[in-house]
Amino acid sequence: MTQRRRFRRRLRTTVLALVACGALFWGAVDIVGVPAQRLWLQLGWVAVGVLLLMGCASVLAWGWFRLRHRK
Repeated sequence: MTQRRRFRRRLRTTVLALVACGALFWGAVDIVGVPAQRLWLQLGWVAVGVLLLMGCASVLAWGWFRLRHRK
């Protein structure tokens, strides 16, 4: 598979994921009636949680790598 084709496939997947997230957000606001401000607040908390999880995983992976290569 060529590099260009691989790039287009990844780009298409990313765009479709963003459109799907937008549709879910719109559905929650328009159909269910959840205030948009509350969803943005929850999105912020989720982003903070994901960043903390990534940070903890990075520290653990770094420690594990150093422990394995110390011998």
